Amino acid sequence: GLMTDKSGALAVYGPSQTQGFYLGLEYATNGTMEVAGRPITVIEKDNSSDPETGVSQARELIEAEGAEVLIGNISSGVALAVMPVAEENDVIFIAEPAAAPQITADNFSPNTFRTSRTSYQDALVMGAGLLDQGDTFVQIAPDYAFGIGSACSFYPVINDGGGEFAINDTAEECGTVFAPLDTTDFTPYINQVLDSGADVLIVTWAGAGFAPLFQQMGQLGVFDEMVVGTGIGDNQTLAAGYADALDSVGVHVYHYTYPDNEINDWLVERHIEEYGTPPDLWASGGMMAAMMFVKGLEATLGDTSAEALIEVFEDNFEFDGPKGLVMIRPYDHVALQPLYFARLDNVDDPDLNFVELIKEFAPDESAPPCLLPEEYADRCP
Repeated sequence: GLMTDKSGALAVYGPSQTQGFYLGLEYATNGTMEVAGRPITVIEKDNSSDPETGVSQARELIEAEGAEVLIGNISSGVALAVMPVAEENDVIFIAEPAAAPQITADNFSPNTFRTSRTSYQDALVMGAGLLDQGDTFVQIAPDYAFGIGSACSFYPVINDGGGEFAINDTAEECGTVFAPLDTTDFTPYINQVLDSGADVLIVTWAGAGFAPLFQQMGQLGVFDEMVVGTGIGDNQTLAAGYADALDSVGVHVYHYTYPDNEINDWLVERHIEEYGTPPDLWASGGMMAAMMFVKGLEATLGDTSAEALIEVFEDNFEFDGPKGLVMIRPYDHVALQPLYFARLDNVDDPDLNFVELIKEFAPDESAPPCLLPEEYADRCP
């Protein structure tokens, strides 16, 4: 069961996730679409980033359509809602690209693994670069699971590095101005950011709101007043909304020009051949989820049971993906993987080459702490 969003607030991300997933199955099975002698059938569901829809679709996938493994979601809120359904039905759920740290921390489930990075990993990568850019910080983030998880991951990273937050400096508010995900007029929130007087603004956002947020930040003079660090988004959003954000820096999950390996070369070539464009932000993650699924079932000889797959995935499971080595931590199911610190160079290159790589972080360089809840704390090393 492949869960995505192609019609909701995060619909801009759905195609790259699913396109990467289907190509990942092709690559991992050498085009046979079989593993251990069993044909692979994909049932795709669009939940529009609505948790209630995601839960009902997960139940339908398992109970009515016979899905033996679940993979998704675009929305962290949906992923967190789906996790209990997977555990209740004792099936494996591979989270991709949902990035909320809670998935493998506060809400940990033995049945849930991830190929997605966590926003705590983002914070470690971006924080290392931004601590050299100023002393005082402020954040703006969407008021839902991903935004809250991201902001509250940056909070300890910046504090531990000697930075201070100019407003909302509590463990609950995490130095952040939160705005609803469906916001279109960001003026009151941007004014709070400007009034803070901070040296550095950390922006966490997702979906279509990225473009108006950055356009309005430019109109209100944010880029003239402070350094802006952000998660660098998908190519469509960069082209549409980042013209005022040139030279901003931040963490980048993937750009097709970064990795130098045969798997990424294959992904780029096949993606252009199949879809007419280079692979975008979540294509590598979609491919990684497919590869984890196939390699897990190769090891179990086609046994999709949670018991069999947990044993495999918790046995120092690792594989090479389009970004390089992916390592699944056995105790909390975090996926350690390469991440990138980059600068936005332009938004009009015809080959979508909008970014300049500053540094690639190896998997162990952005490894987050083990944050399991009390009932699972003895799993932490």
